[in-house]
Amino acid sequence: MLIFKVLHILSMFAAVTFLLGEALLYGRAVWRGDIAGLAAVRRLLGARPVVGVVFLVSGIAFGVLAALTGQIDLLEGWLVAAYAMVVALFLVNASPWVQRLPRLGAEAIEAVAGQGQPEQVVRAMGEIRTSVVIVVALNVALFLAIIVDMVLKPF
Repeated sequence: MLIFKVLHILSMFAAVTFLLGEALLYGRAVWRGDIAGLAAVRRLLGARPVVGVVFLVSGIAFGVLAALTGQIDLLEGWLVAAYAMVVALFLVNASPWVQRLPRLGAEAIEAVAGQGQPEQVVRAMGEIRTSVVIVVALNVALFLAIIVDMVLKPF
């Protein structure tokens, strides 16, 4: 049904916006070694990307419903490719580098409030800087690849 396709597209658009926005904000703060920026990102986004994940899971559900009601074979090559990329997306974001960001953000909040050690937060950001850039790049690449796959249906 068309409504499921529309809801799939809208949900996924929102998911990409929220999830990539979070990744880019965290990545920028870590890259710059900006404790106040990292603290602000953590305060604004919270401990987990709940809104983005809800939109992502909703988008997946609406996509499956759109395929089932639109007589699309769930084993079409382009859909299997999308499944693999979504799994890769979940694996990248379950990585220790990504999971470290909210905790590091909480440490930055404490440091900005004068309750923590700013030099320790700066050192930790420096230690994960390259990994965070790689993770952000992977997130961007995977989301772009999924979008291209969904639009072009190359397989």
